[in-house]
Amino acid sequence: MRHPLAALSFIFIAVNLLFWCVPLIFLSILKRLLPDGRRALRRPMEAIYRMAVRADDWWFSRILGVRWQLPQLDLDRNRNYLVIANHCSWMDIFVVQSVLARNGPVVKFLTKRQLVWIPVIGLVAWAFDFPLLKRQRQSGDRGRVREACAVLEETPGAMLSFVEGTRFTPEKHAAKPGFKHLLPPKPGGFTAMCDAVADAAIVDITLAYPGTSNFWTILGGGISAPIIRAEALPAPDADAAAKWLE
Repeated sequence: MRHPLAALSFIFIAVNLLFWCVPLIFLSILKRLLPDGRRALRRPMEAIYRMAVRADDWWFSRILGVRWQLPQLDLDRNRNYLVIANHCSWMDIFVVQSVLARNGPVVKFLTKRQLVWIPVIGLVAWAFDFPLLKRQRQSGDRGRVREACAVLEETPGAMLSFVEGTRFTPEKHAAKPGFKHLLPPKPGGFTAMCDAVADAAIVDITLAYPGTSNFWTILGGGISAPIIRAEALPAPDADAAAKWLE
């Protein structure tokens, strides 16, 4: 029954996302038309985000039997955070959203401007003011990252960075030794974010999936208790961020 259940889980996640996109489209257009609409409609739009996250959480816990113990973090919804995490699976996105967005700030990504034209993904990025880069980001290009992140002054969020740069696999780990459980970090994007987002704190998240991190297997109920650790830390100075991350 694992494959049919995984397919049903995927359908539920897709329908949940599409359902909440309907009011999101209306509010996003209104936000652009109203004077100071970005600030005025921020709370109802973030409420939509949190309801979508709670619906996914309900499915994972009640239908798939996933029992995660969410860390207790006291995060300010009106403050910017830089979130660093290891990357094991597509499931990481759902876990990080549960850790942060249920009671704290909305999770955001530094996004290429071209992705705004992709259905659903582009709508979410546009609606929640994800920082948009005009051209492909190059490591160390702090000026363009700073320009893209200016929107965070009006609509704060938790900027997520998988600092390994890719999903962990045993093959990648064998090819890039240096850490026992992680790939070597790629500090370029992280250092640029430290420079661009003023007065941000760090949220350091560690994820592990006993048995398997395969997303399809998880959607089929193949994991019961992912391990989640998280702590808030002061942000390093931008010039020392690469060494701090290492």
